[in-house]
Amino acid sequence: RAELRRAMRAVGFAGTFCTLRAVAPGARRLVELLGRAGRGAGRTRKGARMMSSSTRWAEGPAVDKQKGYDGEVFCNRNLNMAKISAVGFDMDYTLATYNAATFELLAFEGARKRLVEELGYPKELLEASTYDPNYFCRGLVVDKKRGNIIKMDRHKWVKICYHGFRELSKSERDVLYDPAVTTWSTFREPDYAVLDTLFSLPDAYLFCELVELKDKRPSEISKSYMEMYRDVRRCVDLSHRDGYIKDTVAQDPSKYIIYEPELVPTLKRIRSSGRKVFLVTNSLYDYTDVVMTYLTTGTRLGDSGELSIDWRDLFDLIIVGSCKPGFLADPNLSLYRVDTRTGSLSNTEGPLFETKEEYLSRGKVFQGGNWQHLHNLLGVVSGAQLVYVGDHMYSDILRSKRELGWRTVLVIPELEHQIDVMVQEKELEAEIKELRHMRDELDELVDRLEGQLFAGHQSGRVEAELEQVRRDLISCKVALKDKTKQYHIKFHPIWGQLFKVGYQNSRFAEQVENYACLYTSKVTNLIRISPEHNFRCMADMMPHDRLEENPIRKLLRSRDSSSASE
Repeated sequence: RAELRRAMRAVGFAGTFCTLRAVAPGARRLVELLGRAGRGAGRTRKGARMMSSSTRWAEGPAVDKQKGYDGEVFCNRNLNMAKISAVGFDMDYTLATYNAATFELLAFEGARKRLVEELGYPKELLEASTYDPNYFCRGLVVDKKRGNIIKMDRHKWVKICYHGFRELSKSERDVLYDPAVTTWSTFREPDYAVLDTLFSLPDAYLFCELVELKDKRPSEISKSYMEMYRDVRRCVDLSHRDGYIKDTVAQDPSKYIIYEPELVPTLKRIRSSGRKVFLVTNSLYDYTDVVMTYLTTGTRLGDSGELSIDWRDLFDLIIVGSCKPGFLADPNLSLYRVDTRTGSLSNTEGPLFETKEEYLSRGKVFQGGNWQHLHNLLGVVSGAQLVYVGDHMYSDILRSKRELGWRTVLVIPELEHQIDVMVQEKELEAEIKELRHMRDELDELVDRLEGQLFAGHQSGRVEAELEQVRRDLISCKVALKDKTKQYHIKFHPIWGQLFKVGYQNSRFAEQVENYACLYTSKVTNLIRISPEHNFRCMADMMPHDRLEENPIRKLLRSRDSSSASE
């Protein structure tokens, strides 16, 4: 203990630490932590506009796959595949992984051009910074009324907030999002929008560009932040609908879509297990044909030569233009059969005077419809009989799980980067745990000294010691905060870990846990696991389940030990 005191004073962190029996053997290690605390803390989020492509998933840190992410499928809820009769897939960002640097730029540039040329926004918008696909991440929330982007923990406490590209301080955040007045229902439409799909990241970046421009030149933009966000959404949607994006991708799909050679074997393996395989996508047939042709053959639709495979043969049922989430909620939506040669549509009510097999033999590609049509054509009587794989938290996972009881698999491409960084930074994580342990010990010492002071024991000596320990506690908390920030910026220089905010699960992580039965980084990871596999979740943990790690238990144990020695 004397060695610990001397070493602490040497780094300007003086204190008594008379009760730190548990950590005294590691004195030099703890001093090293405190001496290095704050080192690197100058790398703040403020002003960061362009980031490396590794922050999402493209080029994660070099990590041994025996230690880092190796394509695992994680289980939140037990799922016995032997009880599943049909497996379905979304297409965009599920079967098809897009090159963010090129594909999202199309939506961004198309919408930005429309904002200026059709809606009259200042031409300076066209000269703003180049789109950075890694600046934002999923799970963030757009405050449309205030022009802010926020990140919340699972309790919906706002922990990070940017107005445009300017970070707000904690005091500024607390004024806007006072925990005393915000409720669980606060962060909802129409005032808020969630970035729950990778498609929505260009929207956020373009919105922040407009916020910066409006704040800089308020006389040139009279519209409110809410109106600007509405304009952004409309222009992005138009870029998807009018052919600007679709036609560009069709000309050179290899530039925008990542070819995955294991996709066809994955789909074939599931289908050969006796399960029906279906596709439900919001994309219309012409674009679906372009994307699926490239994904299954590696060639552009319309290129000369005979295709090695017809992608339609991989599915028992195909529904395009599904309009999710409406498809999952509205039983009155009409179903149309698609003529794959001409693209024309014809009304249909499903099999009325024939078997499902006879009905589908005349064409298995449809547009629109609703979940009742799907269940009927698949021959399932309960949502628990099918698994749906998608990337959109709300439209694919949350609504299908909550409304219909579907079993769900969430595709999270960012997962590989998140896990690899977590493995790479184990040492830094351990330092944080040690600092948290030191903080708890100091908390206990403050609590005990305050008790002695209240009881009137040697008040002069106790007051001096208490004052010093309080200063040490403040220093320890500052060091812990700096270390935690250093850890989080390893994952993303602005928003930190995708699944965490500080020590708490993020709002995104909570939704993954609540609504995704399984989650993995890409569809083709499923080929490594038997279609008959019985997925079992790990045991849930509450604070009392980690009894020896509980700070209050440590406090009481330390106090009992100290009392016994006295």
